[in-house]
Amino acid sequence: MTPERCLRLVWIQRIAFPAAMQFLSGLAAALFLATAPTARAQTALPIESPSFAGVIHDNESNRCRQGSGFSPLVLRDISDHNLFRDDAVGLNFEHIFNGAKDQHRISMFTPRQDPCELTRVDHRTYKLHWPSAGSQWGLQAEMVYDLSQPNQIDLHFSCTPTRDLFPQGYAAMMWASYINRALDRRIHFWGTEADRTGWVAFGGTVGDTLELGTVSCAGVDALPFEQGAQALNVNENPRKKFIAPFYYGVIDADRSSETDHDRLLYLMLFDQTDSIRFAMWNFFRNRQGEHDTHSPAWDWQYVIRDPIIGQRYGYRARVIVKPFSGREQVLKEYQRWARDLGKDLPEVKRE
Repeated sequence: MTPERCLRLVWIQRIAFPAAMQFLSGLAAALFLATAPTARAQTALPIESPSFAGVIHDNESNRCRQGSGFSPLVLRDISDHNLFRDDAVGLNFEHIFNGAKDQHRISMFTPRQDPCELTRVDHRTYKLHWPSAGSQWGLQAEMVYDLSQPNQIDLHFSCTPTRDLFPQGYAAMMWASYINRALDRRIHFWGTEADRTGWVAFGGTVGDTLELGTVSCAGVDALPFEQGAQALNVNENPRKKFIAPFYYGVIDADRSSETDHDRLLYLMLFDQTDSIRFAMWNFFRNRQGEHDTHSPAWDWQYVIRDPIIGQRYGYRARVIVKPFSGREQVLKEYQRWARDLGKDLPEVKRE
């Protein structure tokens, strides 16, 4: 993609799209987006949803903003606020890694580099598919995004390894969402901190140290890695662990500490525990050169232990975005998620 095309896309993203969404809705908005250059040949598609508007991209369409995923994604009720940074992306398949030094080179960003195919499954469901033939890991993978219900996006990921590249006994994958206007960078979950069980916040500042990285499930063995391997996303926090498979953060849509009517819940829910890991990073800087606490990456990982070549693996997840009313709201969404799955999930005690 040429620099001129990237600049054109950024102009559409930052100026044309927010302005247009103020007076376009429903079919009119879809028609507007469908005629944009990014929507040709299904490299990008306007989304249909009761609550969201925006565009879903493949890697080529969104190359200048870190690849496949949603860019932009807005709540229709707050149409001038992109949930993800204008220069980035959300719900993006970012990494595959294995803790082995021989795969150091391909342990960062290959899902953004490998070819993927974007299709519309039905009116409000979309799929990104990574063929194994184009994968540097030989991994066939797909993510289905279902936007049919208000204020939520249901995710269904599946993958099949076709090459034996996992000498440490696992295949790990990671997804990234670069949040726009977070109230602060922390994520919150039900888990353990040292010997305490309860609500845990991750991503704060302890003295001069910024808390960053990965949180695994309590009681799950740490992932091994070789000396010389790409270990940035392998290492996990030794003191904080989650018990229930969800985390949430809060978005401040107008970025004003004087108002709270526009605060949004951003909740990630998962259908399993041992194979999921949470992550929080804070790469973007503000004008003073400091870490921008309002632009965190709220991420997650999926780990397959002892992968078998040719076997299919996967997980389900849900993203909830709606006006925030407190932790009781979070617990109700967690209970609804368990009912929708038809399975028991770890209990969260009310404090």
